[in-house]
Amino acid sequence: MTQLEKVERYLRAQMVRNRERQGTPQAGARPFITISRQAGAGGHRLAQSLLETFAAEENELFDGWQVFDKRLCELVADDSTYTHSLDSLLAEEYRTRTDEFFHQILRSSVDQRAVAEKVFRVVRAVASVGKAIIIGRAGSEVTRDMDGGIHVRLIASETVRIHGVMDHYGIEEKAARGESKRLDTARARLLKTHFGVDIADPTRYDVVFNTDQVSIGTITDLLVVMVRNEISIPRLADSM
Repeated sequence: MTQLEKVERYLRAQMVRNRERQGTPQAGARPFITISRQAGAGGHRLAQSLLETFAAEENELFDGWQVFDKRLCELVADDSTYTHSLDSLLAEEYRTRTDEFFHQILRSSVDQRAVAEKVFRVVRAVASVGKAIIIGRAGSEVTRDMDGGIHVRLIASETVRIHGVMDHYGIEEKAARGESKRLDTARARLLKTHFGVDIADPTRYDVVFNTDQVSIGTITDLLVVMVRNEISIPRLADSM
């Protein structure tokens, strides 16, 4: 099954779920997870581990989760069929909040904003319908005002991260060092340009894990507990 076929299945499942629920969801009713990470710290490994563990859980809360990474978010953003389907799932409250979000928060130029908004809209949409694991794409900032989210940041030592990049991209150490720096710089710039925040600021996340010290399996187990108990931290206004 291709990634886009998985998206189709995800959308169909959420459409059925929305019809059954009727009305606007309550806080925490649609859990989602965002993963911010240093290059090579294990973001994709964590997402895959979560999917495998969720699939083994005998609880409807863990059925039908979908991972959205950079590539898939961009594919969906460029396909009007998928973006229209996602938009049709959103309650009026979420559509209004999304429009207000783009009007007030994004700090980039008009051209940059237009390009980024397509992907950010996908991120907010899938977070709104729930059961989404969002890797990167400024997910924690894009969904900061939304309830139900668990925002995770992964960090690691340079040695671990370089080996992680080597494994993920299948490249040699020298190339991995360059790619690691490029990715981390680009990710930091994305948050600074559009949201005016420091990607490394731990207060932007609910929990930060050092994957040198905490295994992906342990992180997965902790996040399962958080989802099972519908733990989500109310989003406070920046002015508070």
